[in-house]
Amino acid sequence: MADHRADWRSYDNIARDYDPVWGRFFQEAARRIWTVAPLRPEAALLDIGTGTGMIPRALGPRADGLARLVGCDQSRVMLQEATTRMPLLRGVAADAESLPIAEAVFDVVTASFVLSHLEDYRAGLAEALRVLKPGGAFVAATWAEKTDPQTEAWRGLLAGALPATATPVGALSAEVAPSEAFFEHEENVDAALTEAGFVDVEVRRFSMSGQLTVEQFLSDRELSSSGRFARQSLEPSDYQQLLDRARREVTRSFGATLCYQRAFLVGLGRRPDRL
Repeated sequence: MADHRADWRSYDNIARDYDPVWGRFFQEAARRIWTVAPLRPEAALLDIGTGTGMIPRALGPRADGLARLVGCDQSRVMLQEATTRMPLLRGVAADAESLPIAEAVFDVVTASFVLSHLEDYRAGLAEALRVLKPGGAFVAATWAEKTDPQTEAWRGLLAGALPATATPVGALSAEVAPSEAFFEHEENVDAALTEAGFVDVEVRRFSMSGQLTVEQFLSDRELSSSGRFARQSLEPSDYQQLLDRARREVTRSFGATLCYQRAFLVGLGRRPDRL
């Protein structure tokens, strides 16, 4: 069996760094999801692509009253992190496009920043619909389009550091999240959920903002698909030179503290009472 940790696209590689670096972003999104998702006491919840369990953990004490709490993810290392942080969570290693779960089991299914990672998002949405009870709710979060000068500066530095034969920087994200560009737009989220058979679909736009030090920004970029690709593609000394150069350039261009703002979308749909 192949060792996924040797593949830059695998989340096994970053499971233990995920919360320290990206936790602040995904915690905010998780809080927003639970302002939208209808969750009654003693409900059964499935979180698809649970990662480190950010969505179920954001429930806090409400999780204690659930009848069933399941998180699935392809990455067993991520699942280990999730269940260590939240012993109540039952972890299931599974592909979102083919869930090993019976039909009509869950009252609520969530998928936070997961649909973009699916080669066949239609299959993933069909599975989410299938495992929901009639009348059950599906809630999905996706990133909205992002362009900022700091990230563009990083991409330029990375393109200059990588060999000419390497995968173009602009194509790296698509290898990890092939559907990301599609789900950046509200109308596409709405259309995808409607096409899948969900009813009462609505899509809301939220934003988060804050400040990052240059070191926090670089940690963020190192965990990104481009950073993981660079670490695997470059010699250690060349990779360190890339980071040193990025540190100097970002500090010179933007200062020691960077302001960020990121929008994301939350789509909600319900399984019809009868299909």
